[in-house]
Amino acid sequence: MSMTKEHQICKVKSFQDRLCLASKANSSRTFGILYDKIYRQEILFEAWKRVKKNRGSCGVDKVHIRTVIEDIGVDVFLEDIRQCLMNEEYTASVIKRVFIPKDNGAKRPLGIPTLKDRVIQMAVKLVIEPIFEADFADCSYGFRPKRSNQQAAGEVHKLVNYNKWVVDVDLKSYFDTIAHDQLMNCVRQRIRDRRLLALIYQWLKAGILEEGKIRRPESGTPQGGVLSPLLSNIYLHEIDKLWCNNQSVRLIRYADDAVFLCRSEAQANWVLAKLKEQLSALSLTLNEEKTKVCHVRDGFNFLGFTYKEAYSYSSLKPVRIKFPNPQRVVGMQRKIKEAVKEFPLGVHLTEVIKTINRKLSGWAQYFKVGNSYDAALKLSNYTCLQLRIFWRRRKQRKDINGYRKWPNDYFYNKGLHYVPKLLR
Repeated sequence: MSMTKEHQICKVKSFQDRLCLASKANSSRTFGILYDKIYRQEILFEAWKRVKKNRGSCGVDKVHIRTVIEDIGVDVFLEDIRQCLMNEEYTASVIKRVFIPKDNGAKRPLGIPTLKDRVIQMAVKLVIEPIFEADFADCSYGFRPKRSNQQAAGEVHKLVNYNKWVVDVDLKSYFDTIAHDQLMNCVRQRIRDRRLLALIYQWLKAGILEEGKIRRPESGTPQGGVLSPLLSNIYLHEIDKLWCNNQSVRLIRYADDAVFLCRSEAQANWVLAKLKEQLSALSLTLNEEKTKVCHVRDGFNFLGFTYKEAYSYSSLKPVRIKFPNPQRVVGMQRKIKEAVKEFPLGVHLTEVIKTINRKLSGWAQYFKVGNSYDAALKLSNYTCLQLRIFWRRRKQRKDINGYRKWPNDYFYNKGLHYVPKLLR
């Protein structure tokens, strides 16, 4: 790549800004010539840089990011992609299916495309995302530039002071049930470049390798694909635009997690009935076991937080609070225990603490926006317990827990983070 990195970044940003402005200026405009923009040098380089930053495992071809950097060469790798796209010789590879554990003990299916596919998907995302961003509603927070799950959680906390009846929505296997034809129709509302549409359709129909067998999906977009979050937002935008201008019913959505905040129980029940009709038109269904209508005093969960009404002794009236979902606390405890157990007994305590600190910092960074002190204290005490067990085994002591010899302060003095302090 001949141009400087700074020049490439500026060109990509300028190109995206122009697309976004053009899309905002005319909400019915469709964009017909975009395929040649995907294999521009600056677009491919920016796509590579973002994929590299996201890291991730290798796909079915076993080509890792490190392999490209050390053996193939980044310029050679990107030039090969560029020529492949220019000559229209690209074919999507099979997706590797893996399962990752969730905080509740269940497992989430994850699709891992090859590195080449991820770079091309990122290039497509860089080109089409500004077009659809101009359309997306303010109620949507998931996987969007300059928006986060913390912002969504904060907005719910603010609105629930006025709209106290909640429709807690859970979609049944959302990413696996997206109808391909209907999704492509949503994309065609803005994109009419046939070659670009064919690329997206290829990724939707790419085979999934699971337990040595290749399955051809009839619906869904695999979690783990670079383009999947954007496609899921495009699909659910059909729901957003029906509710985003409603002043009495407020929708807050993060990907497929959503809550409707209403002013009465009757209104909440009406919203749920209306939502079922809208989802049916999109070939989606609700998870009836997890979807519910409730008052905030009964509590509900959203994005890792539990929202509930509690009595404030300082203001002498009920207030709405949010705190870490107990399942998230248990999930983090499980991760800490597993991380400590992975270390051999010969490793020094400070090395174990460095690894644990990274996990604690990430947890505190996310939950610092809520009433998280009690959960943080519980997490700190549990971490010290696990380190105490590790240190007792290393020292070959028979004490039950060694608390007298190694109290919590012993580990804090060795550099362990005190989680309540990280919340400040």
